Amino acid sequence: MNARSQPLMAHPVPSALRPAAPSLVPSGSEALLGLLGNPEPDWRAAAELTLRDVTLCFPLLAARPLAGGEACDLGALLEQRLRQAGTGLLRAWMLHLAQADPPRAAAPAAELAQTALLAAECARHIAQENRYPRPDEAYLAGMWLALGQAVGGASGQSANAAAAALATQCGLPSPIVDALLIEQALEEYVAAAHPLARILWSAVRLAREPDSASDPRFAAMAHLAPEVLASLRTDIAFLAGGRAAPPATAGAPWPRGPLPPQLQAAALGGLLQGAFAGLDAEAVHARLALGCRLLAGVEQPLILSPADDRPLALLSPGAPRLAEWVDELALRSDDESSMIALALRSTTPTTVVLGESLDTRSAADWQIGRWLGAGVIACVPLALAHTRTVAVFGCPLEHLPLDAAASTLGILIARAADRLLDEQARVRAQTEQAEQFQARYRQHARTLVHEANNPLTVIRSYVGLLEQRHADDTSLRDKLALIDEELARVGDLLGRFSALPGQDAPEEPHCAVGSLLDELRALCAEPLFESHGIRFELRKPAVLPRVAMPASALRQVLLNLLRNASEALSPGTRFALAVPGQLVVDGRPCLEIRLIDNGPGLSAERMADLFASGSTTKGGEHQGIGLSIVRDILLRWNATVVCRSQAGSGTGFQLFVPVQIPPDRLNAFKNLV
Repeated sequence: MNARSQPLMAHPVPSALRPAAPSLVPSGSEALLGLLGNPEPDWRAAAELTLRDVTLCFPLLAARPLAGGEACDLGALLEQRLRQAGTGLLRAWMLHLAQADPPRAAAPAAELAQTALLAAECARHIAQENRYPRPDEAYLAGMWLALGQAVGGASGQSANAAAAALATQCGLPSPIVDALLIEQALEEYVAAAHPLARILWSAVRLAREPDSASDPRFAAMAHLAPEVLASLRTDIAFLAGGRAAPPATAGAPWPRGPLPPQLQAAALGGLLQGAFAGLDAEAVHARLALGCRLLAGVEQPLILSPADDRPLALLSPGAPRLAEWVDELALRSDDESSMIALALRSTTPTTVVLGESLDTRSAADWQIGRWLGAGVIACVPLALAHTRTVAVFGCPLEHLPLDAAASTLGILIARAADRLLDEQARVRAQTEQAEQFQARYRQHARTLVHEANNPLTVIRSYVGLLEQRHADDTSLRDKLALIDEELARVGDLLGRFSALPGQDAPEEPHCAVGSLLDELRALCAEPLFESHGIRFELRKPAVLPRVAMPASALRQVLLNLLRNASEALSPGTRFALAVPGQLVVDGRPCLEIRLIDNGPGLSAERMADLFASGSTTKGGEHQGIGLSIVRDILLRWNATVVCRSQAGSGTGFQLFVPVQIPPDRLNAFKNLV
């Protein structure tokens, strides 16, 4: 928080409005504690309860103000805030408030809650009768005006100015703030303003003076008939009276007196430790930010901690790149010029006035203050279980609770820091374990690759000798060259096996289909088909476009289908691999590849689950376990496969593989189709 823009009310007690700050209503707090006592709290019910009690609703909205346009479903918005706070933080907050000022009578808070609820319900019902599109805005306006009336006198401000300031602090929309400001203006002025202004004007007077419903002047301002207003007032009084004081839950007594300091600290420490249990760093940061505003009305501090005699490091994630900047600053705990470092060493809280000039003693302190957006910073040292930290706030110590380190705020920050340190240790241990596993994997893989490369090298040597001995046999040399290429590919795969995932050189995501089909014909036609009396045909145009699929993926798909076909077909049958051309599939140009045979075909039962894995019965039906692999690979590259088969007549597979098209041309094509 910028020290130069201290908010009007930092809940639970505003600096200017301290004497009249509302306490929690015991009955509402006991009911909320009862809901939080369940292992799986009913957060929606808790939100509805909170919405009816201004002493619960205000601090939650002040801790996390509404963003633009959020005041539409207040129940859902309060539920989000309650969930983000969690049961541990909410319980600690209510215990903190109960212990902060226990002698204060509950009657003023209960009266405030009742008055605010009655005004809010009147405003919402008048808004609904007027078909105002956002009745929840009217509800908030009525509730916040009652809040301003309760706390305004202590600040020397009018109730309207105080209510408007509190509404601004909570992020309420501008029409609400304006309606609060002009509620006491002349009727003509209010009537000419935004509709919410006259709705609030009417609601406040209807709640305060039930007999005003019969006044024609009042009815004209409300845009409702007098009898409608009278009926509304009766119904609302009944509803508000029954909803303002929920029954207390057995087993959740509201504290009636102060606890001993040590017992209070132990209770708060346990609750707040549970509030951060199991959270990752980002969730800890979010809950800590909410907790700092809820418990003390201040922004989350920077938490700096030394680690292994290294410079101070930022524990909480904070703003983007802030942790990186702090690391680069290299501020050490033994820095003699830094008041932040001095607070850490001396365990003494201190305020540092940085000012606007460059004459600050420590450049590091000056920069950290600038990153916090503050001209004054407060440094509060905290003692954790195994280390020391310092919390740096963007405000002076006077804006923090007395004895900040031992306060509820200090306990909150310490428990969050403990969790962040535990999370850092967990991530560090996980990283070390992963590195050890990678080292063992790499060593094991290299051993296996070495053993596998020995026979592979021998085989390639013999292939080379055969090429030399049969130098005049062109056909044999071509086949031996293909074998050598495939062996080289095996060697490349073995090399990848020894590398860790993600370390391979990326393969081009596209390939030339024509040369790939020629390669497969040379490799598979004779050994898989022709040597078994099966006629093999390859039909394709001389020029084919490149497809948006890596060569290795398309090769594996086609090899699986070719192998399945060769194992299913009998001598005298035919197999054709054909490329008819391009067509559009799902708005994208694709290359069609067909694999057709006149074999025994597939049964209806097999066609029903053709691409299921683990159900292969090779023979008369050439489905093979490779079909599930085929489908998965094609889906990965936005390609599709269609199978048509008839028992006794043969089977055909159609592959539709996207053609490689530059993004600009692809968008133009989509616009055309």
